Amino acid sequence: MRQSLMNLFQRWTAVAALNKKRTLVAVTAVTAVCGAGFLALMMLQPPELADLSEENRYQLPNLKAQWARGDLVVLVRHLERCDKEDFPCWEGSDGITSRSVGVGRELGEDFFQLGLSKSDIYNSPLSRTAQTEQIVFKDVGKDQEWLYRCRETMLADALKSKMPGRNLVLVTHSSCIAKFEQALGYDSDTPDYGTSLFFSATEAPGSLAALGFLDAEDWFIALGF
Repeated sequence: MRQSLMNLFQRWTAVAALNKKRTLVAVTAVTAVCGAGFLALMMLQPPELADLSEENRYQLPNLKAQWARGDLVVLVRHLERCDKEDFPCWEGSDGITSRSVGVGRELGEDFFQLGLSKSDIYNSPLSRTAQTEQIVFKDVGKDQEWLYRCRETMLADALKSKMPGRNLVLVTHSSCIAKFEQALGYDSDTPDYGTSLFFSATEAPGSLAALGFLDAEDWFIALGF
């Protein structure tokens, strides 16, 4: 009787060990599949634009050189909109906040230091973008309807407006910036108010190369002015 119980116990132990081994193998396999799936998903995700004041600082000499040649397209998101914030408006409730005017003037100084003699400046005709252009670029820009009604034509319209040897600066909206990025294969977070996104001309027709972005407060960190 004792021998039978010992045999039964040994069989039960062997089965339990086998089941445990099978469970570990199954868990390992599932983990490997999930890990591979996660990596594949990450590889399929469109990249984000890099921060020129941080990981993409190495692009700054290239940015300055291409700006000097007039090879860049720059998208500038308008300053802080008044109808979304609980702060006094500058001029009209559909424009920008009063507190963002100082940010815009500093951004204008940054662009002035970079040099605007080889730049064409366009802006969306809506109040918040028109006011941003007025503060940052001294009202030398031209209203362009396509910078508001951008949709899928944003990149094509920008490329048609880009003249050889002249930078193109576009004061526009976050939704239009998103369309522009998507057309180039990027998908970044919504840029902060006053952020500038830099793209350079390439030999490939209908395309641009992304250099990165600068938040309004990071120009000094990145470019020293």
